[in-house]
Parts: sequence; structure tokens; C-alpha cells
Amino acid sequence: MKKILITPRPFLSKGQKYLDELQAAGYIVECNTSGGRFSKEELMVKIKDADAIITGNDPLDQDVIDCAKKIKVISKYGVGLDNINVEYANSRNIVVHKALNANSVSVAEMAILMMLSSARKYVEIEQQAKCSNDVRLVGTELHKKTLGLIGLGAIGKHVAHIANAMGMEIIAYDPYINQSQIFPYINFKELDEVYQLSDVISLHLPLLDSTRHMIDQHAFEKMKPSAILINTARGGLIDEDSLYNALITHKISFASEDIELKERKEETKQLMNYSITPHAASFTQEADLNTIQISIKNVTNELEKK
Repeated sequence: MKKILITPRPFLSKGQKYLDELQAAGYIVECNTSGGRFSKEELMVKIKDADAIITGNDPLDQDVIDCAKKIKVISKYGVGLDNINVEYANSRNIVVHKALNANSVSVAEMAILMMLSSARKYVEIEQQAKCSNDVRLVGTELHKKTLGLIGLGAIGKHVAHIANAMGMEIIAYDPYINQSQIFPYINFKELDEVYQLSDVISLHLPLLDSTRHMIDQHAFEKMKPSAILINTARGGLIDEDSLYNALITHKISFASEDIELKERKEETKQLMNYSITPHAASFTQEADLNTIQISIKNVTNELEKK
């Protein structure tokens, strides 16, 4: 019997039906019942006899993969693969899949929420109101403002769809997509033009060696002082020192990120023109169910190949 190791916690709370189906189909299923993430050392033990793993943000580096003597497929519960040494896995003939399009609507909606909240200074107004302070801060409308999208995958395209309905002008940069593949209301620009022209910049691209710290001092120098920066992707896309300096010197107006909390220092988190949430953009009932189903299908398709 083939064993599937499943580490994401939503499987226990929302995916019991699918776990039962896997077991009925003859698979041995081991889930993470610890209440937290596996450490690297725990994972090295758990993965030894697994034929497949469905993983969240567990550290699947070369050391862990070397412990997996039988594994044929790694299925990511999500789309970011920066916690997996994909190149090394492939060299071991291990297939790596991600849950494409499973959470694109949820993350796109969160990005729009962050834009609206930032533009209207919602968090600060709410905090003042909870202290019984009748403070009415003046924000800006997004209607007719220019949204610059960096990355036009499934999430970026859905953000564009919603923003277009809100009356925003949309420009984008993505070197892997050409104009014929996108909606006619999106205008492609060079990266520097996106920095210079955008009232709101939203990041929708993976963290790779080529994209790490792409938003640096030079990028901030090109942005409008009134610009809002939205990041629902990965903290590593932005150089934190450059971000901090841009915020305290008002090179940009506001930054809002949905990333791992450990990716930012406390001094950045405490800035009044900065907000952060704990990489929760994909946490909706719909996205969880989509991701569970797709990540399971990615595993069974590989294990059932002749």
C-alpha cells in the first residue's frame, strides 16, 4: 500500500471526507496532528517511508528530500514553491506540483481589500474610533487611479478583472506573457514605467533568485510619493531596509503586506504607514476546499500512473 504524508492542517478540520476517500482507495494516510508545523528534523523522520507528500510551508530542502527513499511526488498545498528545492527533487525524478488556481480568487479579493483599506486609511480610522476618537482622515478614491500589476498569473489577472470593474486604469509588467494573452484593458509597460506611473503597485509573482529584493531602493526612487504598495506574494520580493527607508522618508505613501510575520522586523511593523497580515489571503472556505481537492488530485494522478 502506498503512503501519503499530509502536513497542512486544514485537511483535519475541513478535509475528512477526502481523507476517507483516499483510505477507501487503499492509501495509507498520515496527517500532521501536532497543531503546528513539523520541524525539519521531524519531517526527515516522517517522510522516510512516504510515496507522496502534500506540503504547506514545510522546509523540503535537499536534506529532507534525501531522507525520502520512496517518494514520487511532492504536491504543494498552494502555489509558492520557495520552500521546496524543486531542482534537486527533479534530479531525483520526483515530480513537484502546485495547486494552480485554487486560491486565486481569494488572494485577489484580499489584494483589493488591502488597496481599499490603504487608500481610505481604514485601519487608523477604526483604531481611533475604538478609542472613542472622532477622527475622520481624508483618503483617496481608487476610481480612475492607475494600478500597476507586477506579475499576471491567475491572481494578477483576477485582480485586474476586479480593478477594471472599479474603474481603475490598469498597466502591467510580466516578461512571460504578451499583450495578446491578456484582457484588452490591460496595457503592458516596462518595469520602470510601472513604478513611475502607478498610484497603486501590486505584486503577484513568485520568489526566485531573479525576483528576490526586486523592490529595492532604486525601485522606490522611481515611485510616486503618493504610491501605495501591495504585497500578497512573498516578503523576500522587497528589500526590507529599502522599504523601511521609503516609508519613513515618505518616498511612498503606504505599504500593505500579507506575508509571513517573521519576514519583517518589529520596527517596520510598527510604522503608521505600514500594515501587515500573517499570509492569510488564501484563508477562505472556498480556497481551502479547492486546494485540498487539487493537491490530492496531483498526488493520485502521479501515483496511479502505470
